[in-house]
Amino acid sequence: MARLTELLMDNRGMVDLKLAFCRSEDGISSITGRYETNLQLVCQRCLEPFTVNLARNINVGIIFEGATLKKLPETLEPLEPLVLKQETIVLAEFIEDEILLGLPLSPMHNPDDCAAGEPAMEYGQSGPGPFQILKELKPG
Repeated sequence: MARLTELLMDNRGMVDLKLAFCRSEDGISSITGRYETNLQLVCQRCLEPFTVNLARNINVGIIFEGATLKKLPETLEPLEPLVLKQETIVLAEFIEDEILLGLPLSPMHNPDDCAAGEPAMEYGQSGPGPFQILKELKPG
């Protein structure tokens, strides 16, 4: 899982994985299951390592490239089917993709646990405007 390990502070670990491969009566193949893993990432606020527990359900329909897309059952993820060029997949690559999709965009400690402390101002909070000082300096 080379793409994943590039993002990790420590590349040792395990992924607890349970998968089922099925084909419905109307010929639609699917992969369902769940994975869980602990990853050591770098906090983007304080740049210190911390552990993130990722657990995610996997529920995708399989279609082949160039095939006419049948309507996938509502129980499968309808927006992102797994599109295959051939009849086989590399399971490690599939799981790596699923883990990458589950990673936080900007991994950070909880503010109480972070060495950087509280952020100065959260997005969307209002405070004094950048020109407040100029307004005070302006004569009468």
